[in-house]
Amino acid sequence: MKRVIELFAAFFLSFLVLIAVFSGYIVGSGVYEDNGNKIYKYTPYQIDKTSFLSSPNKNHWLGTDEVGRDVLARLIKGTSNSFLISFIATIVSLIFGALLGGLSGYLGGWFDFIFSRVFELFYSLPVMFILILLSPIIGENLFLLAVVLGLLGWLFIARLVRAEVIKLKNTPFLEYAKANGAGYLYLFKNHFFPYILPPLLPIAIFGFSGMLVAESSLSFLGLGVKPPEPSWGQMIYDGFAYLGVAPWYIFLPQFCCFLLC
Repeated sequence: MKRVIELFAAFFLSFLVLIAVFSGYIVGSGVYEDNGNKIYKYTPYQIDKTSFLSSPNKNHWLGTDEVGRDVLARLIKGTSNSFLISFIATIVSLIFGALLGGLSGYLGGWFDFIFSRVFELFYSLPVMFILILLSPIIGENLFLLAVVLGLLGWLFIARLVRAEVIKLKNTPFLEYAKANGAGYLYLFKNHFFPYILPPLLPIAIFGFSGMLVAESSLSFLGLGVKPPEPSWGQMIYDGFAYLGVAPWYIFLPQFCCFLLC
């Protein structure tokens, strides 16, 4: 049974990744795309003035929202937006965390002392509250939103890298490399990185899920992805008001968040 669940999770994640990557070919990549250069009939922004909060049918496979936009098209585009933001945020947190953690573990002394205090400070801060405070600065810039999420999500990565570097830095083969003039970048690339990567990958995957939760939470509060761009959190927020009359509107974004996060 466990194997079946793992296979289903892997298949579902792979399917969503493909949807996110090829969303431009499926539903179009612009607000004014015509219907001839994409697979699905509707764009995420196209309004059907004859269909408001309609149930799933042959024209709108997952129904429409409160202004007549196709829910499936918006879900596909929302998957792309949510995944892109979370992916960039994860990459930023990996780079920033690995750099700080690696330097702290390798240099030690005063740098490690300052890093430890900064880590404790960041660990005590309410991340969601900081994101809410920064939302006026972030505005509608999705890239800036991803970078801010990444800069607030580096703590566990830095701690892991620091611990691994401290464990490895005094081993004989590294002492030999340093005696032969190897610099920090060479040591990190050729000696530290191969040992750090295996435990880092699961942390990065969990971090990606955490970024999805954070982005969806911000969008649900109206502080993340702004209309007319869709995201999972924004669709959940919009659909919540019509839960009694249009449950299909909110179900799939919630289901995706539940399975991945």
